[in-house]
Amino acid sequence: GPVNWAPHNPAPLPGMVRLWTLEAMAHGAELVSYFRWRQAPFAQEQMHAGLLRPDCTEDIGAKEAAQAANDIAKVGNVGAAPRSVALVFNYESEWVTDTQPQGRGFSALRLAFEWYSALRQQGLDVDIVSPGTELSGYAMALVPCLPMLPPGFVAQLAAFTGPVLIGPRTGSKTADFSIPPTLAPGELQTLLPLRVVRVESLREGLLEQGDGFAIHHWLEQVETSLAAEEVLADGRGVLFKSGACRYLAGWPDARLLRRLLTHMATEAGLDTVELPEGLRLRRTRQYTFAFNYANHENAIPDGEAKQYQLGGAMLPPAGVAAWRR
Repeated sequence: GPVNWAPHNPAPLPGMVRLWTLEAMAHGAELVSYFRWRQAPFAQEQMHAGLLRPDCTEDIGAKEAAQAANDIAKVGNVGAAPRSVALVFNYESEWVTDTQPQGRGFSALRLAFEWYSALRQQGLDVDIVSPGTELSGYAMALVPCLPMLPPGFVAQLAAFTGPVLIGPRTGSKTADFSIPPTLAPGELQTLLPLRVVRVESLREGLLEQGDGFAIHHWLEQVETSLAAEEVLADGRGVLFKSGACRYLAGWPDARLLRRLLTHMATEAGLDTVELPEGLRLRRTRQYTFAFNYANHENAIPDGEAKQYQLGGAMLPPAGVAAWRR
């Protein structure tokens, strides 16, 4: 018999398309281009969603994009993001560790991602920059793993006035893929008087314990006259400081990273806040934004005292809040 059909279009809950759009804006994007406009009804990408369905009807993504446009109009000019933490990374470093990992799982990209995540979990604003980027204006700089030091990079770090954290294997290769004549960290020895004389790749599950932390994946033995800021249970140093620069001679776990980055942020004059799982902050000149990537509600720390332009003190999954700074 005949089928009676009527469209039912309940208002969708704000979702990830809206979140991604607003987070891109908060990070300084001038344009967001959605791929794709309409879901293709043919060829190999038939199952890739678009803002429109194959029948040209608006899909949920189109409604979220429209909501994001309304949100952007509501908050107005958010202002440029202030410089806070610079995380120095290039893909050459990933190629080096992919070519010669030494230990299974050693990846410069993976290490950089863990450091980035630890910074964001402390509520810090992070810019991922390439070596050679002007660092003046940043409060803190991190170099997770940069085996080949570009010309002028050491002088650039020497001129930087904020705290610097340098990770394992940095300066461990020349441009010809050789061990430096003075050993790692190569030219960085002008800033950090130490030498890496031996390395250990730690198999999965093998941990070198310290005071409330552990080193895994990778550990370096260092010769230096510097006193260690962090040591293992057997007395070997894993963190050394000279001037504003620190060298971390191993792959840190989350506990050591959290402790270290919180301490360095205090040195840099930056406020930190321990965020719940999935909640991330981003500041611009005019606003602070909060984004909830968790699959459950998250409360914004001290959220009740804020004057919200978007959202509120409790954020649902994929929720966004914004308040004036």
